[in-house]
Amino acid sequence: MGIIKAVLFFGFVSLVLIALLGPPQSGAKIQRVDQDFLAIGNALKTYASHAGQPPATAQGLEALVNEPRTSPKPKTWVQVMKMVPADPWGTPYRYALLGPKEREWRWELRSAGPDRVFGNRDDLASEEECGDYMTLQNGRVESRPSF
Repeated sequence: MGIIKAVLFFGFVSLVLIALLGPPQSGAKIQRVDQDFLAIGNALKTYASHAGQPPATAQGLEALVNEPRTSPKPKTWVQVMKMVPADPWGTPYRYALLGPKEREWRWELRSAGPDRVFGNRDDLASEEECGDYMTLQNGRVESRPSF
């Protein structure tokens, strides 16, 4: 009888911990999202350095894999990813170009999270920016990418 009580007690404690902390693998999945955000962010910066700006929202992350056919056309297009990964729950990442802010471009990457539905509390998001900075060279101001 004592063994049954111990098993039930530890089972109950495990359920409470899972309810509070989430399933054991959720931390690894969130870490994977962070790594994907970093890789996609670096790819967007590389794209912007060749194209002159990040892809438009309508062009999406697909512009990192295939040359965009819609405006704004990149100055120079280079494939910077073989494929865009989906998040650990199988949902494609959502990308939105937030536009220029002074001399910087801003964008948001978003994962729908474990429930695979965008727009609620379990979404994971990252906002990044890249752009130009001004340098003085030979007495004249020149713009250089700061990627």
